[in-house]
Amino acid sequence: MAPPTRQFHRLSIGQDMPASRIPAEGPVDPSGGRQDGGNDSSSVESESEEESEDSEESSADESDGGSKVRAHSGITYDLSHLDTESEAQAMVGLMGEFDVVNCRASSEGFDFQLLDRPRVHIGPDAPTCTCSTFQDRPEGACQHIFWLLDQLHGCFLSKPPSAEVALSQDGRPRVRPRIEDLLKGKLEAVANQLNWQYLRNEGDSRTTAMTRVEKVRDVLSAFSPTILPEDFRPDLVETTTQARTAEQCVVQGDFEATIFRLAVHDDGVRSSLCKAMPAGACAAIYFDKIQEHSRRLLSDFDRYCATGEIPSAPSSPGGGPLLVDQVLEELRRSVSRIRSHISIRAPYGSESAAKALVFILDAISSRNKDPLDGNTWGRTSFQGEDEDQRNLYHMLIGSEDMDLDSDADLFVLDALDALAPGSLYQFIDVLRDIRGKIEVNRAPKAFLVRLGALVRSAESASASGVGSGQKRPAVGNSGGHSKRSR
Repeated sequence: MAPPTRQFHRLSIGQDMPASRIPAEGPVDPSGGRQDGGNDSSSVESESEEESEDSEESSADESDGGSKVRAHSGITYDLSHLDTESEAQAMVGLMGEFDVVNCRASSEGFDFQLLDRPRVHIGPDAPTCTCSTFQDRPEGACQHIFWLLDQLHGCFLSKPPSAEVALSQDGRPRVRPRIEDLLKGKLEAVANQLNWQYLRNEGDSRTTAMTRVEKVRDVLSAFSPTILPEDFRPDLVETTTQARTAEQCVVQGDFEATIFRLAVHDDGVRSSLCKAMPAGACAAIYFDKIQEHSRRLLSDFDRYCATGEIPSAPSSPGGGPLLVDQVLEELRRSVSRIRSHISIRAPYGSESAAKALVFILDAISSRNKDPLDGNTWGRTSFQGEDEDQRNLYHMLIGSEDMDLDSDADLFVLDALDALAPGSLYQFIDVLRDIRGKIEVNRAPKAFLVRLGALVRSAESASASGVGSGQKRPAVGNSGGHSKRSR
């Protein structure tokens, strides 16, 4: 039977190049000459020695076994240097489409996790892949390597090279600088351009992103209607510094702990979980849970103040009586968590975060009263405090006689400031109502000024169309999360 690549001879696939490129130093045309005006453009330099050695072979006519293909990056590759099996793998890779789940840089090189388990490593030695094709034939390259290297090289080209680029058996284009040199310090920019998730190493103080262990907690806790990732199985302590095999991840009699360990140590398990519960869904679920927790907390507090009924966990810390100090602490903690997770989860969940914050602010703006007023069980004080000290509105928002600085930490408003105005436009009416209520309640001037600025920003975003027509990154509620976007 004829080699499978014969049927692809003279086939060319065209596709527009990405609008922007990652700059590389010393742009050189693959043919060996410098590009005109090449300060902000990038390309690759052919390995002159290899070209001279293979000039006779590369000039072979296609009918004699040569093959050329234009890949999705816009680069045209000369496959005549490859053996039959490698040529078939190159064709599948250069003409195919794969999804990168995430990528990261390390001291050994660069790792790219593809959907459905394959992981490609690029370093000073030949690229490797964990797929069965490469494992059966490690002296060559698999379709994943050919595809990935084309994607990466395409990021450094301002325009497709004028000459065909020869491919080596290990999947590398015969060009200089090599891709691992081009990627140094620029993988994050490449990932952003290609819309891939970039993972920083644990312990990197430059980032607020979740570590791998935190991400696993986030995904697994999303399946619970009430538990937040911070509170998910605190007994499960794991580290990625020491590798575990699948067998070593098994915790006898504890399926949840086993899945947790597998997701931390096995890229395939983690990728599958992230497919089932993507980042957008996790973000929406997280903020929805905090809103629901705050609603139950305030509802239980109101009922306790009115009747003396002790609420049940988890809205009551420890499951005992709800005292004012506990409620204040829980509400401040919830707002602080939302504020920190707005940046951690960006660009996901902004709508849910805004909804939770506006709900809390609205609920507190309606509580400028003594919570024990009119109670049926004869309580006049919790712990000897006065009326103002158990007034949630007074304690969290304040009164006009309070001298607050313009840059003071203002309850909820500082967290709302962390959101783009487009995230608030649909809550304009509620924010206006809140402003009206706290004006009547004589809130501190600094609080009124800051809230007024937020309302004007939301109104401006609404008038300019910012946010209109935007879809929520993940649709979900505490009941089922039936529809999620990736």
